Amino acid sequence: MSATDQTRHAVTTYFEAWRARDFARLRTVLAPDVSFVGALGRAKGADDCLAGLRGMAESVMTDLVLHARVVDGADAITWFDLVSGDTTLPTANWSHVEDGLITRIRVTFDPRPLVERTGR
Repeated sequence: MSATDQTRHAVTTYFEAWRARDFARLRTVLAPDVSFVGALGRAKGADDCLAGLRGMAESVMTDLVLHARVVDGADAITWFDLVSGDTTLPTANWSHVEDGLITRIRVTFDPRPLVERTGR
C-alpha cells in the first residue's frame, strides 16, 4: 500500500469512527505519541487525544459533514463542517500519517459561534 493509500485509509477511518462515536476503532489509527493542536485545546498521546475527541463528540458535536479531502503522501487536509446543534463551524483538519498511523493533527476553525452559544 502506498503512503497516499495508507494516509487516505487512516484519515477516512478517523473521521468515520469519530462521527460514529466508535472510539475503539478510532484508536486503531492513532499513533501512541500522536499530538493534537486545535482551536479549543491540545493533546499529547493517544489517550489524551481520544479523551478530547470523545469530549467533543459527547458535549459539542451533533454531526460532521465532510466536504473535501486532499491526500498527498503522508499528509491529508480534510474540510468539513463541525455541527453543534444549530451552529455550523467550517473546519480544516491537517493530519500526518507514518506507517499507517496518524502522528500529528492540527485543526483550525473560528470558535466564536460555539463560545458565544455555550459560554465556554
